Amino acid sequence: MNTSFDGIEEADLHALVDGEISPERRRQVEDHLLQHPEDAALVENWRRQNAALRTAFEPIAQEPPPLSLRNAAARNAIAGPPPIETGATHWGRPSSSRLVRRLDEAREDRRRKAALSSALMLLAGATFAGVTVYALTRPGSSPPPITLAQGYVDRADMDYLTYARDPKPVDYEPDRYADLLSLMRLKVGFAHAPDLSPVGLRLLGGRVTPGLVSPAGFLVYEADNGARVGLYFERAEAGPEPRVAPRVDSSLTAVEWRGSGMAFVLIGSLGSEAMQIAAERAAAAILAPVAGVPPRRLEGVSP
Repeated sequence: MNTSFDGIEEADLHALVDGEISPERRRQVEDHLLQHPEDAALVENWRRQNAALRTAFEPIAQEPPPLSLRNAAARNAIAGPPPIETGATHWGRPSSSRLVRRLDEAREDRRRKAALSSALMLLAGATFAGVTVYALTRPGSSPPPITLAQGYVDRADMDYLTYARDPKPVDYEPDRYADLLSLMRLKVGFAHAPDLSPVGLRLLGGRVTPGLVSPAGFLVYEADNGARVGLYFERAEAGPEPRVAPRVDSSLTAVEWRGSGMAFVLIGSLGSEAMQIAAERAAAAILAPVAGVPPRRLEGVSP
């Protein structure tokens, strides 16, 4: 609306909404609203806004002040009124004036330190971002090569520490041997669980686990003394060449070999010689022909 129309100004509309208007002026403003629907709608919107604000904040306004504010008010009442500024002369309590100055100086010091800290953080972030963008976009640059942080032995070690020491380390126990082989054939591409009972290891079962680059199988065997051995196998699509000698690390011995496109790792807490014998037995069992299929050549372990 215009700031003045027929003697009614916008200030009159605000006064009507706030209830700060005389009865005579109220009648004049209400008559004006009857003739100007757009001003009436504006007044109604203001009333709705006021009602919404009251609904949102009135419960908070009714709450008692927190104890810290009440204590501050009590201290101010005891200290007396603030100093009266009259030129260079300060009338009031000198001690109170010095206290106020010290508080102001402390607040100003904190503000300066906070501003400096924020500026340094922004500068560091901008520098890091600039260096990163330059490294990635400079002429002739290329993304960093993606390398495998693990080998098959490392992955077998992780599976052993995750599963083999559990009271129930497998998903499929020997009574579900056929289901286990079917799942490994489908997921891993290899379905054979070598019989290691001649070297004192009985099969507890197995599971399919995430491998280095594809699903892997993990079989768990147990010795008479309770020591457990795991046989890890995965498609040998990546990774370093198999280790020539067993790896002994953190009381675990690992023997690695390859064959027919698969990587095998026998890992357990037996001694190095016992693990080598068990690995040769596993390799021989895998090499054994099945239903007229010729033997497959394995690399890394001499059966």
